Amino acid sequence: MLTVLPIQEKELQRELCELCEIEFDSVSFAYRADDGDFLGVCQFYFDNDCGVINGFKYAPLTCDNEAMIIMLRTAMNFMHRCGLKKSIFLANSANPELLELSGYSKDENGIYSIDLDEFYISPCHYNK
Repeated sequence: MLTVLPIQEKELQRELCELCEIEFDSVSFAYRADDGDFLGVCQFYFDNDCGVINGFKYAPLTCDNEAMIIMLRTAMNFMHRCGLKKSIFLANSANPELLELSGYSKDENGIYSIDLDEFYISPCHYNK
């Protein structure tokens, strides 16, 4: 069974980031995806009214897109529930198709972003 859980201990966050070969950021929040095995990590922080994904990657020898999308959507939901209006994706380790399936789109500067308010009005009918 797939679970997406917040990483509560910074040392565990550091270990999982290192395992996934992404830079650990001690001030970032993080989630992990598991199905009995570790599947991936999502690291993010808040910047004013914007959530910033600064680490997002599969575990080694893993490629479960569904788990990664669910983990990313969990981070997006947390951001929105905290009152953030937008999320941008600064991590460079996700494929564009996965981001687009999650609702992100490239802006004029080439940065993937999403309007969280608009998305959560109707995520099944979201127009980018």
